[in-house]
Amino acid sequence: MVLIERNDDFLYNQLIKLGDMMGDGLHLEPDGKWIEREYKSVCRALGLIKNKPRQNHSPQINEFMAKRVQAVKCDCGGNLKQSRSGSFIAKCEQCDKKYRLGSRKK
Repeated sequence: MVLIERNDDFLYNQLIKLGDMMGDGLHLEPDGKWIEREYKSVCRALGLIKNKPRQNHSPQINEFMAKRVQAVKCDCGGNLKQSRSGSFIAKCEQCDKKYRLGSRKK
């Protein structure tokens, strides 16, 4: 098994250079958006920024939609069916019209 050493010196030097560029205001120019993205990716590689994993709310959404689909009917009188698991979109089984039956609160 071969272990590869992580060379943090290169990443820290790159972080310093990108920080200097941002200090000069180059990231605010029209073609300077790459500097912000690169800075953030280097910070992630060094472990300075930790990403929180997304939470899965599909079971709660599916339970909500099961009740909502039975309460609401299509304009044509057809039954609605959830388009896919974890989605607030329902589709009529007869006329294929789509309805948004819920939303996430922020």
